Amino acid sequence: MASIVERPKKDGTATYQVKWRQAGHWQTENVGDRDSADSFKGLVEAHGGKWPHGWVRGEGFVQAERKDGDMPFKVWAERYIDSRTGIDDATRDRYRRELHRHLALLRHTDQYGQVHPAIIGNITAEDVQRWVRTEEQGERDPRDPEKWLRRKAHPKSIANRHGLMYSIVQAAIEATPPLRTVNCCARTRKSVRFPCRTPARRCAQ
Repeated sequence: MASIVERPKKDGTATYQVKWRQAGHWQTENVGDRDSADSFKGLVEAHGGKWPHGWVRGEGFVQAERKDGDMPFKVWAERYIDSRTGIDDATRDRYRRELHRHLALLRHTDQYGQVHPAIIGNITAEDVQRWVRTEEQGERDPRDPEKWLRRKAHPKSIANRHGLMYSIVQAAIEATPPLRTVNCCARTRKSVRFPCRTPARRCAQ
């Protein structure tokens, strides 16, 4: 639950601070009047005690800035797979299955802990690390802990999928014009064990 703290000023007016705990840390936002404080408090609680989607601290709701040509990660990945040369149709179909079943689960978490759809320009190394951990640990059904929404993946499968993701992001760096400057998979590439020299070529089903 969020709370509101009134902060009187010397001129007799007051500002209002909305406070709540998110991921074990205190979060605050200052607003100028009680009605705005009540409204923002309701937004925080409606979002499960988290920053409202699209809200920037001190500014309110703003439209995220995108680079020209930026697009959803899944759309860019599909273009990459469809245009890749030197592979047969069976391999291309495997890539598409890996994308739709696994890589498409990639999400971007912003500095306020809000989760957004992944676009090719916003994904970070931390987003990729979270994706790898989900592959490693699997995901149980919160309604029935005995059941799996997604089972743990074999290390070889994770390495192959990560290799495909690395290639997809690298293609965005080498595009004209470039869609990003750093490969967010580079850090996890050092920690994920690759079982073969061309990990993206054979993805486990």
